[in-house]
Amino acid sequence: MSEVGSSTQGDGVVFRDPAPFDDEARDLRLKIAHALVRAPRLPIDLPAFGLRLLDITADARAISLQLGPEHPVAALRISRPKAATADSLLQLRRPNEAGVEVTVETIHQAARRHERELGVMADRLRRAITVPQWEEAQTHARTLRTLPVGVPMYFFRQLVPGLHHPSGLIRTGFKCNQDCGLCWQSRDWAGFDGDHILRWIEDLAGAGVRSLILSGGEPTLDPRLPEYLTHARDRGISSITLETNAIQCARNDLAVKLRDAGLTDAFVSLHSADAAVSDAITRAPGTHVRTVKGIHALLDAGVTVKINAVMTQEGLAHLSGLPDFIHDEFGRHGNLLRKLMLSYPTDPYDQALIPVIVPEPVALRQALKETLERAFALGLVPEGLDGPCGPPLCAFGADPRVTELKPIPEELPFRQYLKGCEGCSVRGSCFGCRTADVALYGDACAEPIGREVQSAVSTSGPLDV
Repeated sequence: MSEVGSSTQGDGVVFRDPAPFDDEARDLRLKIAHALVRAPRLPIDLPAFGLRLLDITADARAISLQLGPEHPVAALRISRPKAATADSLLQLRRPNEAGVEVTVETIHQAARRHERELGVMADRLRRAITVPQWEEAQTHARTLRTLPVGVPMYFFRQLVPGLHHPSGLIRTGFKCNQDCGLCWQSRDWAGFDGDHILRWIEDLAGAGVRSLILSGGEPTLDPRLPEYLTHARDRGISSITLETNAIQCARNDLAVKLRDAGLTDAFVSLHSADAAVSDAITRAPGTHVRTVKGIHALLDAGVTVKINAVMTQEGLAHLSGLPDFIHDEFGRHGNLLRKLMLSYPTDPYDQALIPVIVPEPVALRQALKETLERAFALGLVPEGLDGPCGPPLCAFGADPRVTELKPIPEELPFRQYLKGCEGCSVRGSCFGCRTADVALYGDACAEPIGREVQSAVSTSGPLDV
């Protein structure tokens, strides 16, 4: 176990965090740079090219040289095909050449000024890197990828404020058996070992937390998950929720083992009733059916389940079919599954996917209207639409069955009001439109609600559940 530091969160919990890995990571990045280009330090000037080698990054697919005058404007991504063909090997000029591929990745438009220099550098690297150099660089890169650097500590553990009692949240890591384009996490982020997770559970319990969320990535990929649950239960944490895709839960009686270890609730991602649409959203063919089996396993074990559906553009056309699917597929389990979380997508880690993730406003309003009516008709309780992480209230007509129309405490920097919002009857209770959405869809993001419309809707009253 590494050296332990400490970090105090606002409400008084003291987390015994591991010592930072920054120095070790810096040393490894320099070793990679030295192995590939014989750089004696970082950053280092490259006067022949009018650029500087600023830093090194490494993921599971490539090693990248970060280049720019002062800040990175481009990267040279170096990778080696897993299987080289006989023809490609014959093209190598020296027997010891590694046969790497080097591509120029633009980080900032200023890279255009250095297009020729970057091309020359890429060509030279392609011919110069030898097998021993590449193998040495890869050895250091593999070690670097195991270090949790560059990821804020609150991503791993935090105290979540609640109305009455705070909850604790711990992410066991960021590995996942799906690859959802909507995810805000990188699959290349490293995590901490199980001993640190156990320590954070103790820290939260010691601060009086009695409700814990275990999340990821996909936490069921961690073989020590039952141990974490037992550790929490034995320290007085009585409510434990697992955020999961449930793919593993039907295998080897895992759901029963987790229940016996202390699991009380599961928050399961299922973004569409249609298997093909779901598998497209998660970019993991064949996993929709496994998630459904996993949900059944959790319910059979007596674990309460809440379905979480993220409303992406890909799934909007099928969203209204989800309540019927849940009712027909899981209805026999009674009250163990009665809630449907309708989540609004945040910015994905891969920003290029924003146009296929962010729902088109007009289509969203229609889909939500139909989905809410089906959910209420079937006795499901929709959640997640009200608050700073949901859509603007006009996306669901400020339906009083799913929002209390409380005045917002403050405006948020990533939300904005459009001109049409000025005359909206619920503006004081709405956080506005996400700025990223407005950049895509402009004024269509808002459909102001008139007072006569709100009055008519309000007469329906909240659903008694």
